Amino acid sequence: MSNSRLNASAKNQGRVFTIPGQVVSLVVLVTPLLVALYMSFTDWSPTRSSLSGASFLGLENYQELLIYDNRFLQAVGRTALLAVICLSLEFVFGLALATLFLRTFRGQRFLFSAFLSPMMVLPVVVGYTFWMLFQSNGPVNQVLALIGVTSVEWFRDSSLAFLAVVVTEVWHWTPLFFLILLSGLNAVPENPIRAAVILGASPRQVFWKVVFPALRPVIIVAFVIRAMEVIKIFDEVFLLTRGGPGSATETISLYIYKLAFNDFQLAYGAAAAFLVLAGSLLMVHLLMIPVRDQLLDNRG
Repeated sequence: MSNSRLNASAKNQGRVFTIPGQVVSLVVLVTPLLVALYMSFTDWSPTRSSLSGASFLGLENYQELLIYDNRFLQAVGRTALLAVICLSLEFVFGLALATLFLRTFRGQRFLFSAFLSPMMVLPVVVGYTFWMLFQSNGPVNQVLALIGVTSVEWFRDSSLAFLAVVVTEVWHWTPLFFLILLSGLNAVPENPIRAAVILGASPRQVFWKVVFPALRPVIIVAFVIRAMEVIKIFDEVFLLTRGGPGSATETISLYIYKLAFNDFQLAYGAAAAFLVLAGSLLMVHLLMIPVRDQLLDNRG
């Protein structure tokens, strides 16, 4: 028997052996998804009836969310605003750090590890730590008191509470932007840069005309990854503000959590979750179009 036939037989056997694991994974992933999807079209609640006895409502839950549920729409808008602010700041700080680390300097290895360390901390730990930092008698207010700013109630004012969430998120996830952008900068080809320098381009022109366009796919991927994480943000907000004061810092994940586990509206919460899922998939698709087009152009 030839080597090619032996290799094909071995590959076929390998595929057969992976089938049980694939089936288990499919059942574990798809079954809850289908149950939740069916639930989103009903009025089921764990305090009222079994799922099989729930009334089928069709699209009523979705219509309620999109047309009449102002709290849901406000949570979506608030989460989008949080994503725009956090991602913009994280990108600026991450790009500045990545540009700085392109050069070799003393203590670079230590600072590299130090700047990446916040990303390694659990969100629960980050949320609880910043909750203590922003207390009325916490370190942040003590530092502000040195410059004459006193009696700052971070969690009683809606704007300040939102600012506390932004600061927490930016501190926690700027290292991810830094790491991705630094990898992208190191992968930029040197030949176009050398050609631009020979033609008399200034360092600023080289960066914005040569380096930055080559970095665009990496930037988009970084934004997609972080946007997906911000949409799911829960731990930090829950520990910092519980969505308060009122609902001033209530994100979409926190609102769905309250619907499902505080109000026991699991069917309504499932509908909200699927709307968020659909919106997230659409956002990722639109953001990845430029990356796909550039990869196809490079291949061609």
